[in-house]
Amino acid sequence: MRLNEIYQTYNNHIAIYVIYIREAHADNGWRVPENLEHNIHFDEPTTDDERTEVASVCQIGLDLKIPMLIDSIDNDVDDKYIGLPMRLFLIDRQGKIAYAGDRGPFGFDPDSWEQAIMDELPAVG
Repeated sequence: MRLNEIYQTYNNHIAIYVIYIREAHADNGWRVPENLEHNIHFDEPTTDDERTEVASVCQIGLDLKIPMLIDSIDNDVDDKYIGLPMRLFLIDRQGKIAYAGDRGPFGFDPDSWEQAIMDELPAVG
C-alpha cells in the first residue's frame, strides 16, 4: 500500500498519523457494493468506543502500518478539515497547512502528498 511506503520512508523525519473520522460507508448510511462483497458491515458509530472499534477493524483490514488517531464522536477533526471520506494533509512545524489534498477517493493522491513532504523536509532539519 502506497501510504505504508510513504510512512516507512519518512516516519523518522516527521510525525505521520491516520485520523479516523466518520464511517464513510455505514450500513445505515451510504452502503457500497465493495463492503457487501467483503462482508464489511458497520452502522455509523454513536459513541467514541464504537468508533474506535470500527477504526481498529479498518486499520487491520487495510493493513495500515501508520499509527491511527480517532476523531471524537462529535467529529471535531472532520468538521475542521472536511476530511470525509478521505483526505491527505501536511501540517508544517508552525502548525499551518502546508498541503491539503483533494477529497477522495478521486482526489486522493499519495504521490502529490509525498512531494509536499519532500518539499517540507528541508524546513524540518
